[in-house]
Amino acid sequence: MTTTTAASGKGRKAPTIFDVAERAGVSHQTVSRVINGDPTVRDGFRSRVTTAIAELGYRPRAAARALAGGRSKALGLVTAGDALYGPSSTAIGFERAARHAGYHVLLSTLPEDPRPSDLSGAVATLLAQDVAAIVLVAADNRVLDALASLAVPVPVPVVVSNAVQRDAPTVGPMTAAVAAVAIDQVAGASMAMQHLFDRGHRRIVHITGPTVSQEAQVRRATYVRLMESAGLDPVVLDGDWTPASGFAAARSLDTTAVDAVFCGNDQMALGVLHAFADDGLRVPDDIAVVGFDDIPEAAHFTPPLTTVRQDFRAMGEQVLATVRSLVEGEPLDEILLQPSLVVRRSA
Repeated sequence: MTTTTAASGKGRKAPTIFDVAERAGVSHQTVSRVINGDPTVRDGFRSRVTTAIAELGYRPRAAARALAGGRSKALGLVTAGDALYGPSSTAIGFERAARHAGYHVLLSTLPEDPRPSDLSGAVATLLAQDVAAIVLVAADNRVLDALASLAVPVPVPVVVSNAVQRDAPTVGPMTAAVAAVAIDQVAGASMAMQHLFDRGHRRIVHITGPTVSQEAQVRRATYVRLMESAGLDPVVLDGDWTPASGFAAARSLDTTAVDAVFCGNDQMALGVLHAFADDGLRVPDDIAVVGFDDIPEAAHFTPPLTTVRQDFRAMGEQVLATVRSLVEGEPLDEILLQPSLVVRRSA
């Protein structure tokens, strides 16, 4: 991901709430209600106001007064989609680290099926609260694409976590500075596959996460590459991160032709273990199972799950460190944290 610089707004007169109201075609009272998070404001008005706020670069006067003695201590956090373990844990880790460092975090949550306008509105609302930076915890390519196509200026640093790898779409020139913090998905998938190879497994099936997830795409691509490099035929089954999808995928397998399953996450692995138990298969004697994430319950699956551990607390702390570096003007691009393999009885 690249670092870019937005055009300076120095020398311009600071816009007022009345300027925002005029641009949005609403009353200044409506603008105030949007800024203060009033849930009764209609979506159409809210969208117009947040767009006008972003386009004008409006900052509330109260925030300006708070900044008179120094830099804003507010940080914006945007989360997307369902409450999945990885993104949720990253967001919690970031908020705790930020609070410990003396910042307060303002949260905006995007819907399960986010549109570009949803992200634009969330960003504009956070900017109106005079945040010093915005953190995007995204496991969804649609959110990354929306960030890349933002048509309004983002005059503060943006840090993207979780779903970013080196082949991710770059953020456009409307953003002041951008950096990415991610756990190395290629390394994690390679650890899982090498563990299975080392134990003699060759007929390995992969259950992948949803196509909108960049992490799922990277894990799948790594599995396919390693299988083909070993002269083996890759077999990929679709999942959606849930135990139910893992259960359904496992029930569709001809288990006589498979000796191991590499699951895209631990939740799907739980469904796989359930299906195999129902079919009377012994794990790992008849078939091995490996997951990804090391959720707290993984050590208590039946049998305990071999999985790739992602340290989401460290991720949250690194996101904050990256935010502080960007706020101080230090150029950064992407930071990759390393996962680890946790070997338990399922493989």
